[in-house]
This record gives sequence, structure tokens and C-alpha cells, in this order.
Amino acid sequence: MKLETHHRPKLVHVIVNPAPSRRVPVLGIVNHVFRRAGIRWNVSVTHEFGDGARFARQAIEQESEVVAVYGGDGTVKDVATGLLGTDVPLLILGGGTGNLVAAELLLPSRLTDACELLKGEIFATRRIDVGMMGDHPFLLRLGCGLEVSAVQASRDLKDHVGKWAYIWTALKSSHGTMPEADYELVLDGRETIKASGVACVVANVGTIGVGRLTLAPSVNISDGKLDVFLLKRMDIESLIQLAGKMTGLDRLIQDKQADLRNATHAVAHWQVESVKIASSPALEIQVDGDLVGMTPQEIRVLPQSLNVVVHERRAMRAKKSI
Repeated sequence: MKLETHHRPKLVHVIVNPAPSRRVPVLGIVNHVFRRAGIRWNVSVTHEFGDGARFARQAIEQESEVVAVYGGDGTVKDVATGLLGTDVPLLILGGGTGNLVAAELLLPSRLTDACELLKGEIFATRRIDVGMMGDHPFLLRLGCGLEVSAVQASRDLKDHVGKWAYIWTALKSSHGTMPEADYELVLDGRETIKASGVACVVANVGTIGVGRLTLAPSVNISDGKLDVFLLKRMDIESLIQLAGKMTGLDRLIQDKQADLRNATHAVAHWQVESVKIASSPALEIQVDGDLVGMTPQEIRVLPQSLNVVVHERRAMRAKKSI
């Protein structure tokens, strides 16, 4: 992980999704921090998906040195789309229910603290990967099978169980029969995998939003790779093995007879630059929480194509722990 440093910006463009900001005086907090730091700023308010990317491109044309976004992961992705392939940094101010990108990058959860990342003489950025399925970018992950069920459950249960909806769906499915599909995965155009499973996930980040649980501790948002997971079956034993992989216990337990030590019976994991996914039957695919297509699809990584403002000390500590 390489950090870049920049001088304090003179002009910042802030893009706000008003939906999650009802109880937070967003503009007042932004103005308080930026004004004290001598930073000029403009603001745009989104009304529908696509506004964020359009406002971000306009901000670049207006020579904004940083584009900030207040909203959930969907709004963050929308704004990021307009910045892909540029050097203009993205400042993530949080604001949604998930904020998984911010969590992955160890960014402050409080709005004031996030704004203050720009107040010093210099600030730090980190370049991160972005996944692409066709012309659909993703910052988090895409998936089919159980993954789609979990996304739908998250929407239905969000007001009741919030971030635990994914785990709740998995637990419920373990008491019944989760439909399997026959998958054909072509990894980096070289290796073909044929296997049955209940879900296939292509991840750019490991964080799933439940405490410190990750899809796997080895998933890295800046490694130039995507992580492909094939969940082979869904039963109690598989859930235990999967939990071991998500917490890293499978790498720590030395007992050769321990079920947690090897999760390959429950889930297979590959790191790739591209993957083609086909299935029988054809399955819906969710991309960062939105249903956008059906299998077959080709997915690829855009290495380090987005520049994001980070907390320098936290980022350096994370770097040492890798």
C-alpha cells in the first residue's frame, strides 16, 4: 500500500445525498471545518442515481482539487464513477447505513472528523481498485445465488436487523434447502473451474459490515486483484467452516483434525484480474446491492483507478499489519 501526500486544497466540491442527512446538519458541519481551514467549497445535491457521477465530472471541469461525498455506499459509488481514472481525490464523508467502503479504508465515522482530514497543511490519499462488470463499476462486490437473496433480505429487514441481514439469511437457509447451480468460472482467461454451489461472489473489499467479519482477511482493496468465492453448500458444518475463514481462525488453528482449519469443503477462493461467470440455470447478479444483469458475465479489475483521501496514521498502522 502506497500513500500519496497533497497540499491542503483551495477548492472542494461536496456532493450530498439528502436522504440520510435528516438529523445531521451536514452543510453546517462542512462549512465550520472548511471555513476554519481556509478551504472554499461548493455543494451539489443528488436527486437520482447518476447525478453523483455528473456532478463529479463537472467539479473536475471547475478545477476542484477534491470531491467530497456525503451518503451511503451507493452514492459513494455514483460519485466515484465520475472520478475513475483521474487524479482528483475522493473524500468520503459517510452518511449511509452501510458505509462499507469507509470501513474498509478505516475512515472516520463522524462527519466532523472526516472533514478534518483536509484541514492540515498536507493530506494523504490511497489509490484503490475498482471492479467492472460490463459498464457497471463496483467498489464492494457482486454475486449471484445466496448473495442475491441476502441483498433482498437486507432491504426487507434493514429496519429490524440492519447489517445482520446477510448473516440472518445464511442462517435461515441452513435450515432448508438452498438451490444449487452449476457454475463455470474462467479465471484470468486460463483456468476453467466447473463446480456446483449455492453462491458465487466477486469481491473488491472483504468487509461485510458486521463487526470485524470479512469475506477473508486476505482480501485487499489495493492489490490489483479481485477475490472470487464459490460457496459450495449451505449447512451448519459449512457455516462453521465459513466463519473460520471470515475471522481468520482457519489460519491460526493448528489441530489437523479441526473443522475450522480447512474451509475448502464449504468455500473455494481464488484471486484474479478477470473472471467469466456462467451458470445453469442463469442467475440474477447483484452489483453493490443492485440487480443489474444475469449470468453469463465477464468481470475485471481496474487496478488503483480511484484516489481516496485516507486517515494517514490509521492507514500506516493498517499497512504494518498486512
